[in-house]
Amino acid sequence: MSNVDSIKIRMYNTGSVGDCLLLLFQKAGQTTFTMLIDCGGFNTSTAAISACVTDIKNTISNNSIDLVVLTHEHEDHASGFNQAKSIFDTIEFKRVWMSWAENDKDRLAKKLFQEKGKKIKELTAALSIQQKRLQGLSRSNPELAGFKRNIELRKKNVADTLELLRFESGSPEKRATSSLKISDAMQYVKNKSKLKLKAKMYKKPGQVINGKEDLPGTEGIKFYILGPPYDEDLHGIKNDLDTHELYSLTRHLAMSQKEMQFKGLIDLANGTHTSPFNDKYAARGTEKTELEKKYNSRDMNWRQIEEDWLDSSDELAIALTDFVNNTSLAFAMEFEDSGKVLLFPADAQSGNWMSWHDKTVKDNMEKNGGKNAETLLNKTVFYKVGHHGSHNGTASKSGLEMMPNTGMIAFMPLIKDKVPYVWDRTGKNFPAIPLYNKLIDKTNGAIVRTDEGVITDPRAKELREQNLTAALRTKLANASANPLYKEWEVTV
Repeated sequence: MSNVDSIKIRMYNTGSVGDCLLLLFQKAGQTTFTMLIDCGGFNTSTAAISACVTDIKNTISNNSIDLVVLTHEHEDHASGFNQAKSIFDTIEFKRVWMSWAENDKDRLAKKLFQEKGKKIKELTAALSIQQKRLQGLSRSNPELAGFKRNIELRKKNVADTLELLRFESGSPEKRATSSLKISDAMQYVKNKSKLKLKAKMYKKPGQVINGKEDLPGTEGIKFYILGPPYDEDLHGIKNDLDTHELYSLTRHLAMSQKEMQFKGLIDLANGTHTSPFNDKYAARGTEKTELEKKYNSRDMNWRQIEEDWLDSSDELAIALTDFVNNTSLAFAMEFEDSGKVLLFPADAQSGNWMSWHDKTVKDNMEKNGGKNAETLLNKTVFYKVGHHGSHNGTASKSGLEMMPNTGMIAFMPLIKDKVPYVWDRTGKNFPAIPLYNKLIDKTNGAIVRTDEGVITDPRAKELREQNLTAALRTKLANASANPLYKEWEVTV
């Protein structure tokens, strides 16, 4: 039986920041296997995402997708299975892949999401307290320049952070007409799999799937499961801050480094929050009574600062986001005949990327008849940019630095003006400029974005003119021709 000689990749515009990719495996121009990777958008419209799913249905044969990969439990990757459910109801899913972290029978997966759920609950409760306090302060009227504006800015920060926590909890947005949660989308996809065998659905790092043996229609292709890391202490998932792996400096820390702040949230929610100062500085007796009387008076409540530290809770919420991003099912595909590699890391953060090089993962891939992560990265010709181009969605030393300096194409699922404010307050992290510049160098400007198509960066244009053939430049222009999706074909 002949081998796959090309793979077409469609990156759909779901109307917002989100991933939805359809892969068509080809033999002599005929599609022999279809693969859908995620389908979602952050606060996107049902109409926008339904248009994508309708096109997917019109593209596949016999209303059937051979393999659906749902990388992790985030709205921007899974909302489409709720919003376009009526269309997906008419499509068969032959197989489904998810990471081990979505297996509700897996001990580590249970531990992982119990911890996530507890922290979301604690942070939401504490921010609700702060929100009420700020609303009360906004009604007071101290004669202080800038006070009202300051309070309004703080109220917006809390509201944005609560919206991010809604995203993390998977709850429907307020304007949604459906009450379905993202967990419902995950369960829906699981239940639709025609192949129900759990061992085939949930993937762990180090697995190598041979198309010839396991996936009819993908002969000549090997699939490598790279992440998320499967660690007893969950270190690889919690670890999101290695300064040698990031493409920008950032103030936020990994979730494992924020446990003291989370403890403060628990104490606050339980009413046991205590002073951080030494007891010898505490006022007592009459002095304490007089101070409390004055400090707690109505006309002085705007001076109170006990809960002001909650204004930085957006960092805790971002840490939770990165925590779930690190559970992304990251994988690569290799053409056996040429060694060319296509890389799909979903939203994997640096901890996930670094784990691909762990000795256990390396040994397992080689034992299972494959190659190690470094070799795969060296041969990458197509890169689906991680986490919409954020600073920590692409690792440096253990990732992009190992990829080729010529001949690589990058697809970036990004609509710049749809990036939530709480994700990118400065407007400079989607895409992260240091990463963007490095990608431009690596690809000679051959980057395609959801919003721009072939990127319009002046230096990228110059590099394309200098280093890419006319045929390749034409192919890049054609990749952007359809407003619904960007398409690229990788040949063997």
